[in-house]
Amino acid sequence: MKKIIAISTFFIFSITSAIGATLTPTFGISGNMAAYSASGIEREFDGGSQVASNRETGAFATEYASVFVEVGLSENFSIGVDYVPTSFDTPENISNEDQTNQNRVSARFEDLTTLYAKVNVPQLGGTYLKLGFSTVDVLSKESMNSGSTYGNDTSSGMTVGLGYDHEIANGFSIRAEITASEFDDVTAKSNAATASRTQIDISDMIGARGTISIAKSF
Repeated sequence: MKKIIAISTFFIFSITSAIGATLTPTFGISGNMAAYSASGIEREFDGGSQVASNRETGAFATEYASVFVEVGLSENFSIGVDYVPTSFDTPENISNEDQTNQNRVSARFEDLTTLYAKVNVPQLGGTYLKLGFSTVDVLSKESMNSGSTYGNDTSSGMTVGLGYDHEIANGFSIRAEITASEFDDVTAKSNAATASRTQIDISDMIGARGTISIAKSF
């Protein structure tokens, strides 16, 4: 994922250098309040055949900071990359609670990165539209009675948003925006060495994010 960030940043500044000094670089920091939901199916296999399944759907809210850098290619069009430097976890799912075969499973999201285009709508003052492509690493966290563990995966998807940029002075501005994202399905399989194993399929991953940013343009 860090390679994606480096490539994205290099791409942005390569365009800046290639096109000329008329472009406008902008740096910013954001505070985010987000909500995510998904459905998960735990499948149990024995000898290669599925013998049981359990489906759960859940949602959770979280807060995190992010940073971004963007380049204005024209007065009304910019491209940028937004990066969340911290991780955040889903609530823990507990099966067979308080029994000898109790299992605990949750997921951790890391390196949430969005490469985006920002289009100003001058007829509506500081209003802008945003269209982007997001990627995130999905890490499994589990405490299984069997002692088995699950692997990790990466998911990606489209992000769309609407925002308002209020200019203050000396290149500083305050932004408020809302975005929605939809992510691809991911699968995590246990590392059980026997014919009996489990698999978790996560689908219908969507998220909504409200953001307040301070930006500085040069």
